[in-house]
Amino acid sequence: MSLKRILGVMLASRMAGRGRRRGSLGSAALLGGLGGRGLRGKAGVAALGYMAYQAYRDHQSRQRASGSTAHAASSGSGSGLSGIFDQIAGALGGEAQSTETPDPRHQQAAEAMSDDRALLLIRGMIAAAHADGNLSTDERHRIAGQLDEAEASADERRLIATEIENPKPIDTLLARIDDHDTAIEFYLASRAAVDSETEANRAYLTLLRNRLGITEEEAREAEELAP
Repeated sequence: MSLKRILGVMLASRMAGRGRRRGSLGSAALLGGLGGRGLRGKAGVAALGYMAYQAYRDHQSRQRASGSTAHAASSGSGSGLSGIFDQIAGALGGEAQSTETPDPRHQQAAEAMSDDRALLLIRGMIAAAHADGNLSTDERHRIAGQLDEAEASADERRLIATEIENPKPIDTLLARIDDHDTAIEFYLASRAAVDSETEANRAYLTLLRNRLGITEEEAREAEELAP
């Protein structure tokens, strides 16, 4: 199963542009030290950061191999999933290119995450994307297009398509969260999937914060990681 690759692509592309702003989740989480204070010191947050980082680096490698970067520049195209990835280059790719090899512990944290946990976070991102009641057909197609980036299997494509069309109720998802670390990961992934400038999305994030027991300080850190 490549559910963790799918999660990484969704995080790196900010849910195919649903998050709108240029995200820094990958680089910001990687720049923090594991074992320290705050969200950056948590293994789960480091795992999400590494997944986003790796998804973007994989995208860059494919672009270089296919020459698509030059083609996009010459055509002036910034649309589609490739364009969304290109938009986060300054916030994620630029820093990733200038930093040394990530701390191996971040990769280990990502490898230690189960597919079940990755699926829970994917479902959380999809639920968040539905929060404003405005998940258009075009956005659904873009989100589905992320599966190409993640090299998803046929079974995974069917699974994600079903989730997009029939998102799990938030109560069902929250019932599966039984520790604070998972709550933080769920909130951070959900935050990365939406634009917090709309009233509906702000209300949804506030609901999540209260239901998950996220503190004001943790919420502020989440804003820094997924601005």
